[in-house]
Amino acid sequence: MFQTMQKALIASALSVPVGLSLTSTALAAKDNFEVRNNTGVVLEYLYMSESSLPEWGDDTLGANQVINPGGSVRMDFANPSPQVCFYDILAIFADGDRVEAKQVDVCDYDYYQFYDEVR
Repeated sequence: MFQTMQKALIASALSVPVGLSLTSTALAAKDNFEVRNNTGVVLEYLYMSESSLPEWGDDTLGANQVINPGGSVRMDFANPSPQVCFYDILAIFADGDRVEAKQVDVCDYDYYQFYDEVR
């Protein structure tokens, strides 16, 4: 019998913050933020927007680009300010599943990971 697979998401820190100031370049390193696809399905569309904005904007991956299972992509942020750290993420997979995450802290975490969860 097949087990039901459901996409889930998790934000994981690779390092522990050593201070509380979000203005510190060591903590606010948005230039090294990565999105990982650890599911068994191709991630076709990825939208990231500042949490304060009402709309998603354009597909972050761009035309004809995807994140294959096991793959990842580094993110380039339109607003490099260390004061803007919280982003919403919408991922649309090849099987039609949509996964949305709100208030992801891209300054304190190095990556955001999508993975399959066995139920």
